Amino acid sequence: MFWHLYHYRLKIQAKNKVLLFWSLIFPLLLGLFFTAAFSNLDTLNTVKKIPVGIVISDNNDSQNTEFFIKTVEEIKSNDQKMFASVVLSKETAAQHLLDEKIAGYYTLSAENLSLTINKQSIQQNVLNSFMNQFIQSKSILSTLEKENPALLASSITEKIGQTNNYISVKNATASKGSQKSFFFFTLIGMSCMFGMFWGIITANDEQANQSANGIRISMTPKNKLFIVLTNLASSFTIFVTELFFILGFSHFVYGVDFGDRWLLILLTCSLTAVTAISLGVLFGNLLKVPLNQKISLAVTFQMTCSFLAGMMSPDIKLLVNQHLPWLNAINPVNLVSEALYKLYYYQNIDSFYNNILNLSILTAVFITLSVIYERRVQYVSL
Repeated sequence: MFWHLYHYRLKIQAKNKVLLFWSLIFPLLLGLFFTAAFSNLDTLNTVKKIPVGIVISDNNDSQNTEFFIKTVEEIKSNDQKMFASVVLSKETAAQHLLDEKIAGYYTLSAENLSLTINKQSIQQNVLNSFMNQFIQSKSILSTLEKENPALLASSITEKIGQTNNYISVKNATASKGSQKSFFFFTLIGMSCMFGMFWGIITANDEQANQSANGIRISMTPKNKLFIVLTNLASSFTIFVTELFFILGFSHFVYGVDFGDRWLLILLTCSLTAVTAISLGVLFGNLLKVPLNQKISLAVTFQMTCSFLAGMMSPDIKLLVNQHLPWLNAINPVNLVSEALYKLYYYQNIDSFYNNILNLSILTAVFITLSVIYERRVQYVSL
């Protein structure tokens, strides 16, 4: 009997084109917009080679020139050369600087090293920092050569002139790191909450005072709890299939990196699907308004949760976490997006299970309240 009801309920729900659009097509379209808007986020902090000119004075010796040029060419950031240097005359260097073909140019003489720039930005700051460090290292080596030449052969001099990479910091994470992924985590969280619509439709079809289907179900001799569980099972099947498709589409088509812990990712989305559907059933049972108004209220609730979870601006999530941490702890969108974030970035995922626990508690609360309401429902007449 279960499979009979389950099969026909699936056929009925699969024909609900409006609901299928909002819970499947809409997140995919939103993901397309996210891809167009955030596809360059991961390359914003990538340091390109800084074009720099080198002007050599006539009175500068060749050994000093060769040492400086070699040093410039060997400076690296994240195993990539930082500078694209070219030797120019002073007139050509000035013209290239004016045309913004180079970020600046060094003037190398026998006694002095100077930098000429025409604006102040990150590239110019890097050039200036390198020049100061080179002058300081050269001064130390010159002093050692005069006062204690024996130290030049020791390992101490190997550390002189070594440059530190202040442009990026490599932290130990579970994945390579993608800023675009953060926005897709909140998108997946929002997509999970579309399960509320399936729950609302399910509750509406079970209440005799809300739909003709509810009248027929209330008059059937079959146990109502059995029918409710069948309807919920079919809703979960369709919705979790949609979620898995959205995940796969985002990963393989939009190129979103979710990390390697796919079993836990699928578990998180499956649990959140149950949470959203049970919340939708609770909405459908408690709200005594027409179906369209229930859907509208569910959309408002969903978008508010997404906003607080940082979907529109990550700063909002930070503010909520600082001033109202309990709100993040009960926000389903935040819980699922944060769980995906931890699976992606953290090597130690102990805190991930706290999110799963909170989702489980919310699900248990929603189901308990719905069961209590269903058991107390009585109709004077049908």
